[in-house]
Amino acid sequence: MDDREHSSEKGGILKRIVGIWAVLCLIGFAVTYALNAKPTTEEPQPRESAVDTAVVDCEQIADEIERARIEAQEARRSTGEPEIVQRMTVVPEQCADQLEERGLG
Repeated sequence: MDDREHSSEKGGILKRIVGIWAVLCLIGFAVTYALNAKPTTEEPQPRESAVDTAVVDCEQIADEIERARIEAQEARRSTGEPEIVQRMTVVPEQCADQLEERGLG
């Protein structure tokens, strides 16, 4: 096997690798485009059960926050010393109004 045959084998392998890489890049671009494509202008109608579930979840979150505040107040009263309790609760944006109404905002 001389140098010309050896270099042509390398060239063939290199061309295959570059070809496979190019195909994978094109597939990646197509998938990215499909994921970033804007949805149709027609929005699906929300189901009533989904709305009811969100209301129940908001009430449950508000109840938990209120219960935690009451427990912290009772602990302060029983010990006579201020107790610092810091808790972070992630609340869906649709629950903000309900929490404000209950004074938990």
